[in-house]
Amino acid sequence: MAWETSVPRRGNTDPQGMGPGRRRFIKTALGAIVAAVAGIIGVPLAGFFGLPALRRSERRWLEVGPVSGFEERQIKKVLAKPLAAQVWPYETPSVAVYVLNRGDGKFTLFHIHCTHVGCPVRWNLQAGRFFSPCHGGVFDRDGRVLAGPPPRPLDRYEYKVEKGILYAGRLYKVNEKLEFAGWHHV
Repeated sequence: MAWETSVPRRGNTDPQGMGPGRRRFIKTALGAIVAAVAGIIGVPLAGFFGLPALRRSERRWLEVGPVSGFEERQIKKVLAKPLAAQVWPYETPSVAVYVLNRGDGKFTLFHIHCTHVGCPVRWNLQAGRFFSPCHGGVFDRDGRVLAGPPPRPLDRYEYKVEKGILYAGRLYKVNEKLEFAGWHHV
């Protein structure tokens, strides 16, 4: 006597009661829903993170102050004010800048942060040096590295003078010879 079993063969029966057409439809529908949700969430996120990198940076000038407020051969720390107010935040912050009046209408506008890790530097009139409090960086009055770990001289701002007012523009790097070495991406 042969025993018969009711073991289903693979591929012949569908325990869930769905045929291959239904399975394909459900997979396609779920894939479309996932793609729609990813598009709804992904496109705005991609725009938020990606578009600022593609946007051309506009030149924003900072009003540093009247030229007459800077003594020749002296370094002075000032708070420069942006000319155009930002949409957000509503209060546009001032930017600290060190100004060296070289005479004959020439200026050097130093970025206040050390080129090592970005600590704010201090000008010491008695020593005639900029000092970085973080890792012992020391810069001379022209921004050259004298001691410590900073990799290059202090960064600078481009400047212009219009109607007796000094303005700071884009931030740039200089090499050891104090020659232009590239714009900062701000």
